[in-house]
Amino acid sequence: MAASVHEDRGQGPGVVLLHGVGVGPGSFAPLAEALCDRHRVVVLERPGAPGEAADLAAHADRIAEVVAARLGVGARLVGVSGGATLGLVLAERHPDLFGSYVLHEPLLGRLAPALHHRFQLAAASAADGPDPAMEVVAAVMGPDTWRALGSEGRADAHRHAQRWREEIAMFATFDPTPDSLLRLGRRPVLTTVGGRSAPERVVVADVLAELAGAEVRTVAGAGNAVQLDAPRAFATIVADWSPEPVGAP
Repeated sequence: MAASVHEDRGQGPGVVLLHGVGVGPGSFAPLAEALCDRHRVVVLERPGAPGEAADLAAHADRIAEVVAARLGVGARLVGVSGGATLGLVLAERHPDLFGSYVLHEPLLGRLAPALHHRFQLAAASAADGPDPAMEVVAAVMGPDTWRALGSEGRADAHRHAQRWREEIAMFATFDPTPDSLLRLGRRPVLTTVGGRSAPERVVVADVLAELAGAEVRTVAGAGNAVQLDAPRAFATIVADWSPEPVGAP
């Protein structure tokens, strides 16, 4: 299927929520609820059928079409994990679409070597089949978050195992250049990292701060799946962040 709108609610400045691998747009329900009293919140379902938008560029382009038709330009993109990685692709391919970015723990390819190496190993494992792919999903989420999904949530994740398998391979190809991140600095960027996340995720935030001029915040009690771990704390960060215009003293 193509990218589509899962939910559109609230009034105010537009915020687009973009999910990663392992859980879909429904995982944003508590976050959307916390944001919609101050923002118009659009939760996207990324292209999800096996073989659909199998490369990052096509994936980003289809998302951009939906956002432009629904909100026009200037909304804030909030991407989590793979959604944050796609945020970087969107910033490169559609630099005028979003007014600002909140990116939680994206991949940065070889610019974050330890995380890149770990994800390459994970992608090689996921290529062996749906079951190994689900092991990767559970490991990225972290054991506490995976257990907290409950039996129904875990069963739903398993139903889409082939999708996650393909997407892990897709995200493993992401390898931005320093220049592409320098260009990202044309718009305000906030990058967040979970307080429970591994040190290599902190390195990602440091690289984005150095190359893209990103502000950095830590989300206490969260790991990679921040919308599940700490939705209200994350919503406060997203809603209260008022960046100065790029280039301001």
